[in-house]
Amino acid sequence: MSFTFHAHVAEEAMAKVGRLFNASLDDILNELLQNARRSGATTVEITQINDPDLGDAISVADNGPGLANPEALFTLGRSAWDDQVISSEDAAGMGFFALANRGVKIIAQKRGSDQSWVLNASPSAFSGEALVKGAEGPADHRGLAIIFPQFDREKVPAAVVHAAKYCPLEVTLNGEEIERADFLLGAKHVEDWEGIRIGVFHEPSRVHSFSGHNVNFHGVTLYVPLPDLHQQFHHSFHARIDVDHCAALKLVLPARKEIVQDEFLVQLRTRIQMLYFELLAQEDRHSLARKDHALAQSLGVSLPDAAMLLKPFVPSTAEPDRYDYRSPERVSENAIIFEDADGPVEEQNVARAISFLPGGLPLFDPKPAFEGYTWYDALSRVALTGYRATDGATVQEIAPEDRFSVPERPEKLEVLLTQTDGDVTTDLCVETDVLVLSEDFIALDEADIHVTSFSTVTPGELVQFLGAALFSPSDDVVVGTYEQQSQWFSDEAEDLAITLLESSAAADLNLIKRILRRELTWRLPNDADISIRIRGRDIDVGGSALDQELDLAPHGSAPEGGCKVG
Repeated sequence: MSFTFHAHVAEEAMAKVGRLFNASLDDILNELLQNARRSGATTVEITQINDPDLGDAISVADNGPGLANPEALFTLGRSAWDDQVISSEDAAGMGFFALANRGVKIIAQKRGSDQSWVLNASPSAFSGEALVKGAEGPADHRGLAIIFPQFDREKVPAAVVHAAKYCPLEVTLNGEEIERADFLLGAKHVEDWEGIRIGVFHEPSRVHSFSGHNVNFHGVTLYVPLPDLHQQFHHSFHARIDVDHCAALKLVLPARKEIVQDEFLVQLRTRIQMLYFELLAQEDRHSLARKDHALAQSLGVSLPDAAMLLKPFVPSTAEPDRYDYRSPERVSENAIIFEDADGPVEEQNVARAISFLPGGLPLFDPKPAFEGYTWYDALSRVALTGYRATDGATVQEIAPEDRFSVPERPEKLEVLLTQTDGDVTTDLCVETDVLVLSEDFIALDEADIHVTSFSTVTPGELVQFLGAALFSPSDDVVVGTYEQQSQWFSDEAEDLAITLLESSAAADLNLIKRILRRELTWRLPNDADISIRIRGRDIDVGGSALDQELDLAPHGSAPEGGCKVG
């Protein structure tokens, strides 16, 4: 047996109308300004008052034509707007119920007359549990004045500024006009499409995403996931939309804080993507990922391949969060992509080795987003495969993650690379003088450091190299400040470098000098002449400077960065 019936709204639903909106001041002002605009008002005066019935209250008065039927205002889902407004804005007759949790007093001009009504509605009147009370109002009242209670600690000025900033009405608060702005101000391009103004904005390439409200519905702003377009080295695009008269763009009722996910929104997103590509086609060059280039082609927009730009290879450092200031450079067909390096230790080893080659190698960072472009796929690739150490008759080759069993100062060290050109692979051996063998981001004393016996590297240069490869400060304040951790690492690396390049005795003497330089010399006059003799536990101090009155600060008050011993 088949049967049919009509859907309907249960009477019990009216008791829950207070939950349709969160009753925030922002919601109320947004809805009242929208209603004023739809009525044909051009100005709205918002005033903080003390009402004899409501106490501290907010009055929102417009210069519109007033009301034709007060009951329509309190009928959920019935829009009193004309057909043009309903068709162009999808008006639903729910916004006024944002006041359901507060109650309201209304002074409304009887549309087309010199008379007015005064209406009083408690919160229970919105749910139908109580009556809306109406009476004749003052003569010659113009427009519509809506008065509602102001809650404690509400930030009225901020709420009014937020509601009025992009609203097409002239709005005042307590007699002061609120400054308004064009929602698409700063756009590089504006297009009118299906009753919507689409504004396209440029952002630096390092900006990965745009956040914030990107849709303006006659003053009500909200965030909608809209497509953006990122380039690898050039400016990126994002869009904002300013709704003019587009009923096809529907907002989720009743709060109107989201856009309905329907076919029209899909079409809008597609149009925004096409607009990005059309604008990019007018520029000299681009650096789109290959997948975005293919998307442009599928949408009917023809673009050349991305510009032949890559960032020159510069080894990464163990210290994180360093901003990459390198600019991309135009590459030739002889450029080589350095790939498959596994962190700062390996990259520092490779970079030092290459620095000894006459003219170096034209190495560039990989850009996986460019895979699929003919010019990029044709470039030669270089990868690290291992290291080699030679000491006398002993020759040992290891993978990058392994360790040598040769002395710390072998006769020869080499970095082993493979270069691939299409189907041809060539082995490269590049001689170097220093290698660090360790995992990334570990303590200095856990690393193996090898320096050839013929190396001319100085202790200071070796300390700098070790810092780039291994210094990774902790953000745990218990460990110490950044300055302290940097100083402690530098001291440890200096001791290790002098021990390796000279002797442990030389490192001990340097430690003593470092302590004296850091803890004592800054307290002495420039012409001080002091000799210190240490024998066992005895310390003798002499010199001409002792004839002067020295400004020796108490122990522990040295400048920041004092030596840590132990």
